[in-house]
Amino acid sequence: MNFVKAAVFSAALIFSSSGQALAFNFGFVRVPDWMDTYIVWLVAATLVSMIGLSLTKPGGVPMNQLSNVQISPMANVFRVCMLIAFVVLMTLVFVGMGMRRYAEA
Repeated sequence: MNFVKAAVFSAALIFSSSGQALAFNFGFVRVPDWMDTYIVWLVAATLVSMIGLSLTKPGGVPMNQLSNVQISPMANVFRVCMLIAFVVLMTLVFVGMGMRRYAEA
């Protein structure tokens, strides 16, 4: 677990501290370059929460059935954090795509 935490924090530090913008450009998914830091941190938060949830959830329960089962409070915290980070991430990506298209028009 320490290796995963160190890898995620190192990658986030490397991506967010670079002097040049990464400017996500994956074909139709383009966002303004000032959103790079926010997107990297939200992807890292989503991945950390997903790993934490997969480690703390009950053994025989698939991820899509977690809302139907009684889970521990720690697993519930990871689940809520993952959902919030993912929703904010997707909102930023779609708003950023709209802003980029508007700026290019």
